[in-house]
Amino acid sequence: MTLQDARELAATLAGKAAGHLIRAEDWNALVSVLDAYGNSLDALSTDLAVLQTAVDTLEASTEAAISALDARIDPLEALPARVQQLDAETAPLRQNYLLKVSTVQENYLVGQAAELVFTATTLDGRPLPDPKPWLDVVATWGRLRAAPGFVVRENAEENALAVQFNNAGQVRLQLRSHFTKGLTPSAEGSFAGVLQAQAGGSGKTVMRVLQEAASPQDPEVQMAFRSVSTMYEANATVRGYADRYIEQYTGGRVIGGILQTMGEWQHYRATVMAFAKPDSVATSPDPTRGVATVQVNFREWIPNWSRDHVDVFEQAELDWSRILNENLHVPDLVHRMVSELDKRAGQRGVLGRIREMKALDKAATVINPGTDPARQNAKAMMMGAMQMQFATGALDSGVAAGYGQQSTVTQQVGQTAKAAQNIAQDAAGAKQAVAVLESRVLAAEKTGKEVSAGLRALGDGINKIDVVQVADLGSRLQAINTSLNGLATRINR
Repeated sequence: MTLQDARELAATLAGKAAGHLIRAEDWNALVSVLDAYGNSLDALSTDLAVLQTAVDTLEASTEAAISALDARIDPLEALPARVQQLDAETAPLRQNYLLKVSTVQENYLVGQAAELVFTATTLDGRPLPDPKPWLDVVATWGRLRAAPGFVVRENAEENALAVQFNNAGQVRLQLRSHFTKGLTPSAEGSFAGVLQAQAGGSGKTVMRVLQEAASPQDPEVQMAFRSVSTMYEANATVRGYADRYIEQYTGGRVIGGILQTMGEWQHYRATVMAFAKPDSVATSPDPTRGVATVQVNFREWIPNWSRDHVDVFEQAELDWSRILNENLHVPDLVHRMVSELDKRAGQRGVLGRIREMKALDKAATVINPGTDPARQNAKAMMMGAMQMQFATGALDSGVAAGYGQQSTVTQQVGQTAKAAQNIAQDAAGAKQAVAVLESRVLAAEKTGKEVSAGLRALGDGINKIDVVQVADLGSRLQAINTSLNGLATRINR
């Protein structure tokens, strides 16, 4: 019988009044209840003995644990002071910010702007107190611009700036290609729209084609380049952006820079470093309170497209061939061609001018001047002018024009020198003739002296004629005749 059974049985025996008889079964039930309680008490004694043993063991263990705990707690009595000291020492560190940076993607095309978001909180994640801190940002490559609505201090090179966090504890920046210095956000936005255009019949956007293609020689890339060329020629804003980009990419040597582009994609990995600080006052000694860095990769494609664009000039070459044929005989051929080039390229942008230059150069190279020396010389001058223009890399036609002027002056000097040579030869002949004449004059002068002497002798002979001596007259006249014949011979020389 369990104690529960005993309690229930005992409950049935209650409720007796004085004078009631106790039946045998009631007595027996009472005895069984008492027996159950007795057995339970016996068992409880055994349990108490076991419990006492456990208590004794626990007390021994507790005393040992307390002793060990006392040994460990004693060194901690100096903990409050140490904690206070550490709190004072780490107070400046707890003023640091938790600075994070994120961007929606890692890889971009030049012409796109990578948006960078910097977020700053206290170390436990709470918003930063006012006044809001500042963020110094530096890029190893590319140009930085703060998103609209931020207080910002920029530098002249656009590769570093200081921005104040807004009320949300954020700074938003745009990172663009390194060759976009001075380009306005509206111009960049217009050119970014080019990347959203359809790439021919590929069913893809220009951006997707350029991102996915393994090489600029991919057929879909060529279709994308054709689409970009169409928009370049039709939209002045797109043309202005591309022209400025190419000038910066080539360092001013536009022609040579485009022709020397590599045959594969070129990539630029830019590292952007940001340093948070309490204020923007340069004289304050505040330390940096947060650092974050991020890397963004840009794929270069504009020079590849540019070279592809300027190499398509078949129609322009035919037109220049016609113009050259019509003007190859004129002395100022180079000047006329340069003037025509400037007139045509005025509204076609940098690439349009280069395309016209290449077409003119090719037309001058293949044109047949025939056997006419003047036309042959004109072709040589035109080819020399274009070669000098391409060699300098300058975009304007001043080099070719200067070469043409110098060639014209050289030709004129050559003609003048030839005329002078002819004059000199004529002068040499005249000098020789004068020398001959001079010798003849000298000879005549000598003969004249001899004639004068002969005449004096003749006079003397005549004066000596004696009319009385007629017989002697004939011989003397014969002598005079002989003398006159001799003088005549001398004079005729």
